[in-house]
Formats: sequence, C-alpha cells, structure tokens
Amino acid sequence: MRVSRGTTPSRGSTRWTGSVGDLPSHSVGKSPSWRRRGLGLVGALIVVGLTAAGCTPDPGPMPSTSPSAVVSPTVTPTPTSTPTPDASVKPERPEAMDEVSAAGAEAVAVYFLQLFPYVYATGDLAEWRALSHPECIYCASVAAGVEEMFAAGQHSVGGHPDITEVNAAEVDPGRWWSVDVDLVQSPSQTLDGTDELVEEFPGSSFHMDIAVVFEGDHWVVRELSHERID
Repeated sequence: MRVSRGTTPSRGSTRWTGSVGDLPSHSVGKSPSWRRRGLGLVGALIVVGLTAAGCTPDPGPMPSTSPSAVVSPTVTPTPTSTPTPDASVKPERPEAMDEVSAAGAEAVAVYFLQLFPYVYATGDLAEWRALSHPECIYCASVAAGVEEMFAAGQHSVGGHPDITEVNAAEVDPGRWWSVDVDLVQSPSQTLDGTDELVEEFPGSSFHMDIAVVFEGDHWVVRELSHERID
C-alpha cells in the first residue's frame, strides 16, 4: 500500500481498536468429470435338446456379445474474468454515512479507503480533504503525496481495496468510534504523462485502525494507522 509515497505513519500510544481494509477470492471452477460405466450384454444360446433316434444335433458355434466402451467428451467451461475496478471512477458515497452510529462510522472508514486509489489516479482531493481532520497526520501525508505525484506529471492505476472485514467500537458515545478493518489491496502502478511505468507496487493484505469522529454536523477521520499482515 502506498502511504504518501513510501511514508508509513507510526502507531500512536493510543490504539483505536479498529482497522480499515476486493475480498472475496474468485476461483475458476473445474469442469465436471463424467464417467460412464460400460454396459455389456451377455448373450446366451438356449439349446433345445432334440431327441431323434437317440441323436443330439450339433448346436453350432455360440455367438457372444462384447461390451463396447463409451467415451464421453470432457467439457471445459470458458473461464469468466472479473473486471478490474477503474481507480479513476469516484466511489459512491454510502447512504449509511448519514447515520450517526457504528454503521455510519464503518461506512465512513470504508469510503475513505475507497477514495485512496481514486485520489492517486485523478488528483481530486476534494472528498479526501472533506473527510480529513485538520490534525490527521496520515490524511495530510496522502494529500501531500498526491500533490507531489501530479506536480511531476504522474498518476496511479490500480490499487483497489477489497474489504474483507470491518468492525466499529464506540469509544465516546455519539462522537468517536474506533473502526477495525482488514483489506486486500490489488497491485498498482505509477505512470508518467505518456503512460510509461515509473514505479510498481505489489498487492498486499493490511490491517488498519481508523479513528472516526462526528464533529458538528459531519464525519471526519481523526487518524489512521496500518500494518501489513501477509
């Protein structure tokens, strides 16, 4: 995960019992294995004994039927690919953010994380700053990193976060929640103005702690810390 171009905020002495963090993994199904059991028919010749002058006629050769194997073709399904989210598309603001509750705090944390690849892809920091507390070190670090990147004529692609778990604990009733989130972030790349590769970041799993507060009439992220868990 890119943190203001390589700057990783350290954990403070106060832990917010929370963390922030596409995710479901997709597996390509195997084609069914079909097995058909061969069916054999055994023919039997019934010889009717004829007694004529004490003579028994020769029944002749006995015909036999051999089972034939039936070969079933293997069916291979066409794999379906999961489209990669476009980081330049602004994430939709969750309706739950209108609630002053644990669910609202969780929605704020998830939305804030979804804005991360968006701001690096577009340079649009309006929503990011609107959700950032003035004293949030991590928030300011990301904003500075975005401004530095775009001043150099660069932008980012990829980096979508797949949220695997999110839980909020109320610290100060009606005002402060500690949100704990786990996520898997997809790989990302930094490109220059001609879309040439400048830097590459591998995908990783993270556990994040986010302090979310409701001040006045709006939500803000007070601070965020993270650790890599893969």
